[in-house]
Amino acid sequence: MSSEFSSATPIAATAAAAIASFLAGMDVLIVNVALPTIAADLGGDMAVQQWVVDGYTLLFAALLLLAGSLSDRFGAKRVFLIGAALFGAASLFCTFAWSMGALVFGRCALGVASALILPASMALINEANPNPRRRAWALALWGAGGASASAVGPLLGGLLTPIHWSFVFAINVPFCLLILSLAPRIAASPRRPIRFDWIGQTLALIGLSVLVAGIIEIGSIGLAAPATLVLLEVGVAALVLFVISQSRVAAPMMPLGLFRIRGMQVALQIGFIMIFNWYGMVFICTMFLQNELHMGAFAAGLVFVPSAFVTIAGNLLGGRIITAHGARFSITLGLSIMIVGFLFEFLTPAPIPVWVIAAGLSIVGFGAAITTPAAAGVVLRSVDPAQAGIASAMFNTFRQVGGAIGVAVFGVIATFLPSLTAALRSVFLASALLLAYVLVFELTRWRER
Repeated sequence: MSSEFSSATPIAATAAAAIASFLAGMDVLIVNVALPTIAADLGGDMAVQQWVVDGYTLLFAALLLLAGSLSDRFGAKRVFLIGAALFGAASLFCTFAWSMGALVFGRCALGVASALILPASMALINEANPNPRRRAWALALWGAGGASASAVGPLLGGLLTPIHWSFVFAINVPFCLLILSLAPRIAASPRRPIRFDWIGQTLALIGLSVLVAGIIEIGSIGLAAPATLVLLEVGVAALVLFVISQSRVAAPMMPLGLFRIRGMQVALQIGFIMIFNWYGMVFICTMFLQNELHMGAFAAGLVFVPSAFVTIAGNLLGGRIITAHGARFSITLGLSIMIVGFLFEFLTPAPIPVWVIAAGLSIVGFGAAITTPAAAGVVLRSVDPAQAGIASAMFNTFRQVGGAIGVAVFGVIATFLPSLTAALRSVFLASALLLAYVLVFELTRWRER
C-alpha cells in the first residue's frame, strides 16, 4: 500500500461518513415541502402524509440498534457500503412510486438503509481518527453533514418539487454513487464476535411502530376510538417488555448499563429532544407556509436558505469550540442558543412573519450545529471502544425516535388546534421548555471528565 493511499484513508472515511450523515438527515426533511404536491398527485390526508415521513424515521429508529450490532460483528465498512447501495436502490424505487402505498414502502426501505449507514459512519470516523483532536474535527464534519441536511433538505425539496416531486428522491442516487466510489480508500474495519438480540429487536420494532401509529391515529380518528387505544396499549406494552428483556438476555441490543453513565444520559436526552423539536417544527412550518400562507414549494423552501448556511458554519465552528473549551461548554452554549431561538419565535405576536420563521430557524440551527458534534463526542468518550458501535446506535436511535414521535405529536396537535399558526406557536413553546429541562440536567448532574 502506498503512503499516498494510506494518508488518504482517514480523509476518505471521514468524507464518506459525512456524506452519509447528510443523506440520512436530508431524506427526513426533503420530502416535507413536497408533501402537498405528492398528496395532490397520489392522494392522501394528513395521516397518510405523516406516514410518508414516519415510514422513514420509524424503520430508521427501530433498526439502528440492530445495525449497530451488525456494524460491530461484520465490520463498519461492510455494513456501511451495503447500506449505501440499498439507499440508492430505495431512492430509485421512490422516484417511480405509482401510489402513496408504494411510496410509503419505498420510504420504509430508505429507513432500513439509513439505519445501516448511520452508526457505521460514526464507527468509521472513530476507527480512522484515533487522535482525539482529529476525531473532534472529523465529528464536526460528520455533524455538519447531518445538521446542514436538516436545513438544506426543505430547500432542495422546494427547488426540485416544481420540476417534479420524484426528483426529491432521485437526487439521492449521485450521493450514494459517490460514497461507493470512495470504498477502495476506506480501511477495512475490525470484526467482533457478538450475538444478536432478536427478541429485543422484534419487541422494539413492534413497540415503536405501533406506538407511533397510535399517536398518528389520535389526529385521524380520535383518542377515544377503540383502534387508537389498542394501538397505544400494544405499543406501550411491547416497549415495556423490550426494557424487561434487555435485563435478561445474554446479549442485549441496548445494554441497560450504559444508561447509568452520566455522559450517555446527557447525550441521549439531547439527541431525543433536539430532533423531536426540529422535525416537528419543520413539518409544521412547511404546512404553515404552504397551507396557511399559500406559498409555493419553491418559495417555502427559500425560507430555509439562511438556516442552511448558518448551520454549516455552526458545525465547522463547533469543532473548534470543542477543542478549545470542551464538550460541556459546547453543549451549554448550543442549548442556550436554541432556547433563545425558540423563544424569539414564540414571543413574536401573531401573525408570525416569514422573516421571523427564517431567523428563528437560523438561530435554532446554529445552536443545534454546535451541540450535535459535542454530544456525539460525549457518546464515544463515555464508553469502552468495543462498545462504540452500539453506543453510537443508541444515540442515533434516540434521535430518530424523537423525530418520529415529534412529527406524530405535532401533526396531531395541528389537527386539534384552530389554525396552523396556533400549532406553530405551540411547537415553539414546547421546544423551548424541553430544551430548558435538558440544559438544567446537564448543568446540575453532569461533569465532563
